[in-house]
Amino acid sequence: METIQIQLPHKFTPRSYQLPFLKAMDDGFKRAVLVWHRRSGKDKTSFNFLIKRMYERIGSYYYFFPTKEEAKKVIWEGIGKDGMPFLEHFPKELIENNNETEKKIVLKNGSIFRLAGTDDYNDLMGINPVGIVFSEYSLQKPQAWNFFRPILAENDGWAVFEFTPRGMNHAHDLLLTARENSDKWFSQILTVEDTQAINAEILLQEKKEMPQDLYDQEFYCKFIEGAGAFFRNIRSNIYVEDLRPDPTHKYKMGVDLGKHQDYTVLTILDLMTFKIVEIERFNQIDWNLQKAKIEAMYLRYWKPEIIMDSTGLGDPIFDDLLNRGIKNIYPYKFTETTRKDLLVNLQLKLEQNKIKIPENELLIDELNSMRYELVGDRGKTVIRVPENLHDDMIFSLALSVWEIPQNPMPKPTSLKFLSSMLEDKQEQTSYE
Repeated sequence: METIQIQLPHKFTPRSYQLPFLKAMDDGFKRAVLVWHRRSGKDKTSFNFLIKRMYERIGSYYYFFPTKEEAKKVIWEGIGKDGMPFLEHFPKELIENNNETEKKIVLKNGSIFRLAGTDDYNDLMGINPVGIVFSEYSLQKPQAWNFFRPILAENDGWAVFEFTPRGMNHAHDLLLTARENSDKWFSQILTVEDTQAINAEILLQEKKEMPQDLYDQEFYCKFIEGAGAFFRNIRSNIYVEDLRPDPTHKYKMGVDLGKHQDYTVLTILDLMTFKIVEIERFNQIDWNLQKAKIEAMYLRYWKPEIIMDSTGLGDPIFDDLLNRGIKNIYPYKFTETTRKDLLVNLQLKLEQNKIKIPENELLIDELNSMRYELVGDRGKTVIRVPENLHDDMIFSLALSVWEIPQNPMPKPTSLKFLSSMLEDKQEQTSYE
């Protein structure tokens, strides 16, 4: 029988700065914390290390991301900047079965590889791994490690935690633990100056396009609280007051329409105080009822100007409301550019203390979760909330403050204006 020689790692040559980690694990370390800068090859290195261990010891091995969907994109469908798909690092001669549905690979020696997310680690009850990689650990639930720690201790297994910083969170705490136990934990922080892995011209361009703290976090591995946060000055713009519709005030409404599992959100801005005075949020109700709710809010605030998301399904909703007699309603089409314009305008309004928001924890949580993030091999900067969170309240708020005056409108005193407000109120009462 012909003998086939296979070298592991397969089709992967470690860079010089990646060798200390690999050597430490070969020397017997069972825990490793890798704080490496963006695009330094964290996953390529950890993934190939895991494949090698699968051949050396028969067992179950897991590669965790914050969500399974992220694991699928990065590993199962991922291609490195060298053009090499991640899964091709598994030598075909060693594979017994490749299960696309379960994101599972079984080697001929019996070792099993699985991809999973730690967003609901309780679903993994009963698994018995001997090796685990936590990718982007700074974004994962810290409880997951506490769940698997005793299992690995019993199995004499290993764990690798790799990430770029995300503030002074549980990942930072784990790094401190590793440093305090350097006889048992390998730890390493690598910046772009340490690796020289990214061209200086590319870095200069990144620095021009990114906030400084995000740049320092992603490429210099600095643990900066709030780095990458898109909205700032949130808490200082919160007011605590129970406000009612005032017929002497002028209002503006922002409407973000929910699609699928998203929420429809209606936000009312008082143009005379620049305070958000009411937010209504709902989902999973039919479009006719949604239109009725929009119209009811419109009448309750004396026919304010409405700026409404008219993208996709929003287009016929907009037309229907227009046909029902709402004349001062204006469409806003969402594209990558117009979404960014909305967000930047809202960002400036908050930073300049122009608007005030109510103490609504759902809204505050959404605002705090909106971040600058780098995506793709080229590190394109995008503004978004994490995949498992909503941004509907943000965009409804952003629509309500779009193109508002530089300063709040003065309170009217003319009898003619007050009379027209009373007429609108009578019309609203008769309609109801």
